[in-house]
Amino acid sequence: MKALITGASSGIGRDMARVLSQMGYSLILVARRRERLEELQGELRTEVQIICADLSKEQACFDLYEQVKAEQIDILVNNAGFGMFGAFHETDMKRELNMIRVNIIAVHILTKLFLLDFKKRNSGMILNVASSAAFLPGPLLGAYYATKSYVLRLTEAIYEELRRE
Repeated sequence: MKALITGASSGIGRDMARVLSQMGYSLILVARRRERLEELQGELRTEVQIICADLSKEQACFDLYEQVKAEQIDILVNNAGFGMFGAFHETDMKRELNMIRVNIIAVHILTKLFLLDFKKRNSGMILNVASSAAFLPGPLLGAYYATKSYVLRLTEAIYEELRRE
């Protein structure tokens, strides 16, 4: 069994790697920070492949998929993401757009590509990590809350489509 985890260098992604390794999964860990991935790799019991990628770049998402599509991945954990704090009219536009690329576009691309494979073989699971922020308006975190709402709603929509097949 094999799982691919984005945003694996810290937080929920790192903890998911620990849990899945304890369950016996081989792992493909994806993040920008190689040194953190290597540190995590050293503490895990199962086989771990490290891929450094900046998922704010669309092409990096497609490249990641191409790099691992021949693997028998059983679980995709779309966890990469970040937030930014501040009044909407004061936050940095470039950083916000980068957040939208990571929190929405990367999730969208990877979900679509892996779902197509999982459907072909009638096997596989996708965990799209959102947040309680997906359910609420978020003053001073408006764009972040909106990105997490997208992740939640996309995931729910896909679930309903698959459930009805």
